[in-house]
Amino acid sequence: MTTRTIKSTLSRQEYGRWGKLIVALMSSDLMLMSQITQQLSEQFGKIDHMSAVFPFHYTDYYTAEMGANLQKQFLSFDDMVAIESLPDIKHWTITIEQQYRLEGKRRINIDPGYVTHAQMVLATTKPYSHRIYLGKGIYAELTYLCKGKIFYPLAWTYPDYREKFSLDFFLQVRKKYLQQMRIRRIQEGAGGKKVEIGRSGDEELKNEGMGSK
Repeated sequence: MTTRTIKSTLSRQEYGRWGKLIVALMSSDLMLMSQITQQLSEQFGKIDHMSAVFPFHYTDYYTAEMGANLQKQFLSFDDMVAIESLPDIKHWTITIEQQYRLEGKRRINIDPGYVTHAQMVLATTKPYSHRIYLGKGIYAELTYLCKGKIFYPLAWTYPDYREKFSLDFFLQVRKKYLQQMRIRRIQEGAGGKKVEIGRSGDEELKNEGMGSK
């Protein structure tokens, strides 16, 4: 193995470790959602994208516990996170959910995940055939795949994540991810080498020396 190959391998592993942290909030209490947003910002840093609040009418799964008239909102954070930290982040959000329980019932649902150039992943405690175990009781659910600069939902992707406004939101997060990874590459002195980090059909990364050869 040549020195150049070793450097490319190391760079590929490094770029594969980072993602944009995203969170979905759901509650019938908009003031509580605002309060939790502030707590999330204190824990994970500045919020750089925030969707409009939208009514969650896709299932009655949560109604018995959380009531009717549920509202939902997506957030993303400016600071990158190591993707292997997702189980710890999920456990932190579970702790916050527990703090706001009323008579044993949740008042808010907090779903963290991450976005990279190639995918969007959500964390869950529930095992299923298409979910990959990450450790610490947490599973990864691949929600979107990227092909030709577009995120595509999968057979199991939740209905609210299939909406155009949801896809548009997460594509904006992906765009910010690409910008930040370019800056990271420059700062870490990658020197413009082509580093293969996945087959996403992504010309932005290729042009910046980070895409598929």
